[in-house]
Amino acid sequence: MGMTLYDLQQWPPHIKALADAATKRGDASQQAGNNVQAIVDMSTWQGDAGDAAKDAMKRSAARFDTAGTETLLVAMQAMKAEGESQTLADDIGKFLAYADEPPKVDIDPKTNNVTPPDISQLSKDELQKVINKLKDLRDKVSGLVARGEQLDDELARVLDEGTGGHTMAMKGLTEETPQQAQQDVHDVLAGTATDEERARVQAASTLSPDQIADRDAGRPVQLTRSQQQILGQLNDQMKGMSIEDIHRAERRLGDNKSIVANALQMMGSKQYAFAKSEQPGEQGPTDKLTTGGFNELPTSVQNALNDKSVGYNYVPLEHGQGRGVVTEGNVLGNLDRLSDVIKDGDAGFQRGTELDQKLMQRGADILRFENDNKSAHLGPADSTIQNIFSSAGRDHIVDHNMMVNTDGTRNDQFLKDLTHHQFPDGGTAAGSLMSWTHDSAHPGPGVSPEMARMSGETARAYSTYVMDQKDLNSLPTSDDQGFGNRGVKTLGELSPGLARGMATGLVPYAGIIAGGDHNILGATPGFDDMKPEDREKIFDTQNAIDNGTMPRAKALFSVLDTDKEAATTLGTALYGDSVLATNHYAEEVKQHGTGPAGDLDQAGRFRGLADAGMAAANDAQHNDASVTAEQKAKDLQQMKETAYSAITKVLPIPEGATTGFGIMTDALKSSIVGSVDPSQLAHSVVPDLSEAKAQQQLLSAYVATGVLRPDQVPSELLVPAGPEHPGAMKVGTLEDVRNMKLPDGTHPHATLGADDYHTLVDRAMHQVPPDARTSGTIKNAYDSAAKDIAAKPAETKGN
Repeated sequence: MGMTLYDLQQWPPHIKALADAATKRGDASQQAGNNVQAIVDMSTWQGDAGDAAKDAMKRSAARFDTAGTETLLVAMQAMKAEGESQTLADDIGKFLAYADEPPKVDIDPKTNNVTPPDISQLSKDELQKVINKLKDLRDKVSGLVARGEQLDDELARVLDEGTGGHTMAMKGLTEETPQQAQQDVHDVLAGTATDEERARVQAASTLSPDQIADRDAGRPVQLTRSQQQILGQLNDQMKGMSIEDIHRAERRLGDNKSIVANALQMMGSKQYAFAKSEQPGEQGPTDKLTTGGFNELPTSVQNALNDKSVGYNYVPLEHGQGRGVVTEGNVLGNLDRLSDVIKDGDAGFQRGTELDQKLMQRGADILRFENDNKSAHLGPADSTIQNIFSSAGRDHIVDHNMMVNTDGTRNDQFLKDLTHHQFPDGGTAAGSLMSWTHDSAHPGPGVSPEMARMSGETARAYSTYVMDQKDLNSLPTSDDQGFGNRGVKTLGELSPGLARGMATGLVPYAGIIAGGDHNILGATPGFDDMKPEDREKIFDTQNAIDNGTMPRAKALFSVLDTDKEAATTLGTALYGDSVLATNHYAEEVKQHGTGPAGDLDQAGRFRGLADAGMAAANDAQHNDASVTAEQKAKDLQQMKETAYSAITKVLPIPEGATTGFGIMTDALKSSIVGSVDPSQLAHSVVPDLSEAKAQQQLLSAYVATGVLRPDQVPSELLVPAGPEHPGAMKVGTLEDVRNMKLPDGTHPHATLGADDYHTLVDRAMHQVPPDARTSGTIKNAYDSAAKDIAAKPAETKGN
């Protein structure tokens, strides 16, 4: 982390001790010199030897005198430094006292961390006071530390000069001098830099672990002097460059292209302070630092982001032949080039910067202009908009701010523009604005509580928007329905990439949307942590969850399931949540002899929603009479197997639930996925779950968790657990049991009937306490949930 306020407060007594020691040493050296000179003056030794001795003693006296003088000079400088360090320590004390004044802000002097107070109960005016004070405190921290570093350097140089040391000389070998920083940056931007120059400039944005921790926590990042010098020179020398010149300079850097993007993000962020030149071309001192911000970006970048032009316009064609598009200026070209540069940088620097926020807003404004002007299908600026989403969209704070207003409400305009537009890339770039919530839903290693809350708020915004819109499976297929095609398409057909991005982002939230228990599925701050009455206003009511109707959840899944890949992703999430709920119930039975029936409700409900969603997606995928019923059934089975096999790769398993989860997943695979039944046609109406299959799911869980030993289960039901678990046995489905082959190649239970299988399963279930035989709960929840999901357009499909 470098110097801390605590360190600087401890300096005065140490520097005073140095000054006192130097004073004593200087006095002693001068006294020694005087004593030797007195001997010379009093000596009566004659002859050459006497003369030589006198001469030697004179030189010795001179050396003592010189050493004494040099040491006393060190002492004087040390005393001066002690006074400055005491002033600095006093200023730090006043600074910390100011932080304690209302509104109180906590500052840890051992880390320099500035911690905002609780703002949940503050008025708008009080909140603004806190914001202003936080900015002031963070700026003052940087200034105090910079003063300490300057004092440190001055004292080190004095000690080197007074003692013949080389501390600062050696430091100069590894730190940039202002002159070297200026030349290095010039050559890098001009394309003439040597490998060494590029490496030195690249080092400016290569942060230490402590600096990365501060950056990711949103705290001010204390840069080294070299970093301050180089960033200051990049700021100075790029100030007057056009975006085209910046883009050209970046392209010349090859593997070091990230230099330019990282510099833009740092100089545009209030987390960094750098050496500022008073005049263009000067070498900025590091004792006068400037905090980054939007106004520190190159003028051309500021102009491009403040511009309101969309970069093109429409003109009528001759003879009433419609309209044409005319490009205006270099607006779109500059936005494209700026996006290209940003994409080449380190995404870690993209933390709610004004550069990203304003660039994203430019993309949103142009998208809205297209939609408002009948260019919602492959509009003239779409490639630029996609480029902006792929670059500024890596800033997840900005993504959140685009979908969640400052008052916490949903930004319906932006979400409408995204979902009602047909992009050339199928909505992939737009989907990336949402898919990231997959990785940051649960607080824990690598995910701060603040990040998890931001993720939850974002996921809540786009998921509830889809729930509320009745037209997302009836989207126009052209911009002018009065000419030609009057058909409609589903969201999955129009923007499959967007549907997939949403589905991926909702993986940790799918079970929660379906009424899941946080004690099983993990905390999802920002998503649904609200009063029950408020939750029921935006998600399904508890009654709708209990009876399986869930109109809100099914409205969401009916839209996203219109893309096969999105449906499979959601199936993975819901299957995994069903396994978690089943596992939780079995562990409770193992510990207490019974378990919460609600766990089994969830297990059945999640499984039913997954099956119904994938069946609906498969049905929509094969909306063609040429596809046989057998092929539909095989394709649906493949979807289910693909979804289930991805559980451990896709589903973020809550901490504490990982033990045994993989074993349970393997044990329940055949129970949940089943196998192809050629007699059953694949369509969006999912058949009810048989009682035997519900029992078999629970029985498999009991064997996997040790509630039942294998010898307590009829041997006819046991089949090998699979190659991943050699020698282990599991409870098989009817199909597993019939297909089991002995080493001699025979199938001992090939003719086992469904009734006999059910009898065997029921017998095994009677080995557990009566209260733990509630497999019917799984069946009932499944049957209610697996209804009313249709992934089809509301009207005749268009082309």
